[in-house]
Amino acid sequence: MTLRVALLTSANGWRGSGASYAKIARGLADRGHVAHLITAVPRLTSRLAALGLPVTEIPGRNTGPREVAALLGLLRRHQLRSVVVDTPRDVRLSAYATLIHRACVLYRYNLNYRRPRTDLMDRIYLSRVTACIYQSRWIEKDASDHAKWMRRIPSYRVPNGYDTDRYAPRSEEGRRFRATFGIAPDLLVVVSLAKLTRNKGHEVAMSALARLHGRGVRLLYVVCGDGGREEELRRVAASLRLPALFTGLLETNEVIAALSAADVVLHPSLQEIFPNAVGEAMACGRPVVAADAGGTSELIGRDGEAGVLVPPGNPDALADALGALLADPERRSRLGAAARRRIETEFPLSRMIDGYERVLGEVQSPE
Repeated sequence: MTLRVALLTSANGWRGSGASYAKIARGLADRGHVAHLITAVPRLTSRLAALGLPVTEIPGRNTGPREVAALLGLLRRHQLRSVVVDTPRDVRLSAYATLIHRACVLYRYNLNYRRPRTDLMDRIYLSRVTACIYQSRWIEKDASDHAKWMRRIPSYRVPNGYDTDRYAPRSEEGRRFRATFGIAPDLLVVVSLAKLTRNKGHEVAMSALARLHGRGVRLLYVVCGDGGREEELRRVAASLRLPALFTGLLETNEVIAALSAADVVLHPSLQEIFPNAVGEAMACGRPVVAADAGGTSELIGRDGEAGVLVPPGNPDALADALGALLADPERRSRLGAAARRRIETEFPLSRMIDGYERVLGEVQSPE
């Protein structure tokens, strides 16, 4: 059966939902299905279009008649039988549109950043949801803890997957990245890959790294990503006298080069569902130190073999973990190799696409 799927997101940037939707769309298309991306923000639309993916931008971020009509027109034009959504706005919009055009709604639940609303209207909108897709055990529990009645919605767990052919150790690209930014070969490089927004833990990372720098560790903090907090974070780094490089948003090949240049990848985020940045770093064979927040431990594992977890928001613990790892190149090598093996065996991209193909095949509305 050919699946005909709309992937609708109100995400305002590439990291997170945008990157995951791109993987889903490409993977389903490669298997002969129809997957059409629907966005609400020009910057994400252009990024997806540059990847050669079918994408249409609809008006604004509201759920008025104009927005419903735009979505309804796309569903009809492309004969789409399923709608995957990942924000409350998208649930509402799809609930209205599928009253007229027969299609099932799958909620890729993505609400760890704030408490979900649980009023009567939200329950009515969610009654239109055929099933929920959860990326981790943690977010599934978080959803049911906030609203126990959500347990009545059929659920599936489909973790993110990673392309280990594309995301792989690239030592030569790492050397070129260092040369491009004038980073000395003997300088220890710590990379964070995240949108520059609150709750990503950049201040905690900077505080920890400043402690190490103050002890004489020659290091550079490379901050990859864009967002409204860049100038604020630049001031934080300057106030701590922490050597830092802000690269802005990078293309995929540049991300791989930055990761390959890293001695350690640091993910201090205080709230996570199943972080793409960590999975990509692991696929590139990099040792990762991450805050033990949300579903991050499900990706890294808790045995310490494929990465190091530290308490979230604790710069002292983070400094200790980073200091020990930066001083031990053999351990870094072991962790990086084990991290890549874990991605290859537990979280390959093919398994993620298998999961979406199975879920959509079970619930898709018939022609």
